Amino acid sequence: MRGAADFVLEVSGGPGGRYAVAVSSPAGEGSLSADLDTEAVGARLADLQRAVLASSVTPRAAALGLERPVREVGERLFRAVFDGNLRGLYAASRRQAGERDEALRVVLRIRAPELAALPWELLYDEDSGGYLCLRQPLVRYVDLPEPVAPLRSEPPLKILGMTSLPRSRAPLGAESERAALAVALRPLTERGLADLEWVPGQTADDLSRRLLRGCHVLHFIGHGAYDPRRHEGMITLADADGHEHHLHASALASLLSVARPRPQLVILNSCQSGMGNAEDLFSSTAAVLVRTVPAVVAMQFAVTDKAATRFAASFYQALAQGRTVDEAVRVGRIALVVDKDDSLEWATPVLYLRGGDARLFDMPAARAEAGPAPPGPHGPEGTADGPSAAPAGTPPPPAGPPRAPRTAITSRVLDTRQWVHALAFHPDGRRLATGSRNRVRVWDALTGNRVWEQPVGGWLSSVFAAAFSPGGRRLVTGGADNTVRVWASSNGEELLRLRHDHVVFGVAFSPDGFRVASASADRTVRLWDSTSGEPMLRITHDQVVTDVAFAPDGTRLASASADRSVRVWSPGGDALLRLRHDHPVKAVAFGPGGARLATAGDDGCVRVWDAGSGHQLLLVRHGDAVKDVAFSPCGRWLATASADRTAGVWAVADGTRALRVQHHHTVFCVAFGPDGRWLASGSEDKTVKLTPVPADCG
Repeated sequence: MRGAADFVLEVSGGPGGRYAVAVSSPAGEGSLSADLDTEAVGARLADLQRAVLASSVTPRAAALGLERPVREVGERLFRAVFDGNLRGLYAASRRQAGERDEALRVVLRIRAPELAALPWELLYDEDSGGYLCLRQPLVRYVDLPEPVAPLRSEPPLKILGMTSLPRSRAPLGAESERAALAVALRPLTERGLADLEWVPGQTADDLSRRLLRGCHVLHFIGHGAYDPRRHEGMITLADADGHEHHLHASALASLLSVARPRPQLVILNSCQSGMGNAEDLFSSTAAVLVRTVPAVVAMQFAVTDKAATRFAASFYQALAQGRTVDEAVRVGRIALVVDKDDSLEWATPVLYLRGGDARLFDMPAARAEAGPAPPGPHGPEGTADGPSAAPAGTPPPPAGPPRAPRTAITSRVLDTRQWVHALAFHPDGRRLATGSRNRVRVWDALTGNRVWEQPVGGWLSSVFAAAFSPGGRRLVTGGADNTVRVWASSNGEELLRLRHDHVVFGVAFSPDGFRVASASADRTVRLWDSTSGEPMLRITHDQVVTDVAFAPDGTRLASASADRSVRVWSPGGDALLRLRHDHPVKAVAFGPGGARLATAGDDGCVRVWDAGSGHQLLLVRHGDAVKDVAFSPCGRWLATASADRTAGVWAVADGTRALRVQHHHTVFCVAFGPDGRWLASGSEDKTVKLTPVPADCG
């Protein structure tokens, strides 16, 4: 098959104890209000657990009886969320996917904690051929602010295994599973594409020491449990004496965060590692870990040794053949059915996915064997705090003399109802463009009304970058659907569509408006003719390229990258300057005269450089990673956006912070108005704040 299409099912809490269900699919969008008795379904979980385990050893006739409660729960869940026109959308999407030779992936976006604890992997529809997860990939998607790009690395793929069998626990078939993993990975290991290594020990200290050397995949074999007092999953390791030591999921996530390279995938062959609590979306071990790693495969019920071994072997064989992680999980499920076709243990694995692209690894040798990956997937100080915000319709104050910094500054708040990843002011100062999930919008900054709105790509196609042309007639955007789009700024008509091989994080118009530059997770900076779309130049970094900016005179182009560098290029692609950083760089901007260059990144530092010599002129710090940076039109001020939930305005002359704009969550982007009097900041809290800056540019 060529690729996969997503049938996205989002379920969230609604009024009167009902649930709001929204669908985004290849066949269209729809919604309904669902009535689902979560307590009644939850009360059956213990019976389901017993039925799943018993089915692995019970003769066929009895096993068919054991399936009855499993199927009943699956039918009940399906009827609740696939009622009415949503069922028709599902059927039409399956038909369209089949006609295009695509897989249809069911993506669950569960917003209510009590729903996350339910066994959605049991979804059953007789007309669709039975259990959905056996017919197509089914994933639980977790909304997190940072997009995930495939890990680009030279072979081998480093797989780190760990077994932990404390004396006080029942033994597992660890040796047989080790052998099964070795057999499954042999096609890769013999060609030097994978390396399987085991943690030499079974304690937390053993794991910690080994993780310092990093890995690409962590595969844990052992026992798991759920702590109802802390509402958190855990894995069972051994202490120095060989007795049980419970490591909670949050502590395991902290351990994983120190690994370099950090794992892209964690496999938990331990029971209950997918089990959660009805009061916390992130209570299960898998849901906690997916905050740190892109994908986690876990078990929501207890699992037999034989099933764990069989699933793991088939799962890795599928990965070895170039399958995506979601499809590899489905292959593992089917292997359990084939091994014993009345067993119900196929329902035990749960896949949590943090990004839309389920291809977690990008290794040149593997691509050559498996074929190309399908196209996917920034003195005193004034403050502007949320509680003092004024309504969006409040007009800005009239122009006046330069203002001194003050201690009470009021922001106007624009409620966008979506995370705001990108911002751009129109040259007229009245219009403001925002990029969010699946939407690009242009707003009237004075009234807060939408001027126009256009959908972009699929459900996960967030817009990460936006810029108006110098004359304001066009708007360019880039995002998670791997495309650069040029729009008519007056009405949102799409004028041009350009393709990258992965997520687009940065876009810019040249000062003359004839060229568009784009920065992408495919490790390239590209220049395009802004009218015809013809490619003009392609420049390569060592890793993901996160931002791009033209110098005001158009004679230089700067790019920022996760390879810890900022590079300055000539229009023909000649390297003019390289600025080295100690951490990935997320944003770059030229000052209005072109003599200064600002950079910012994951270390929380913002640096201003001499753009000719590369000499560092200024350093200021945030409390967390910095996502975006922008000079004011006069060049006196520098604006920053940070994961510490603030936007800042700093004096370029001495680094004094003149303004702090407080948001409730990560601030992704900042932009000055064309007259320099207003700062726009966009955030994960779904707002844009419009804040007067401390002084006019004049």
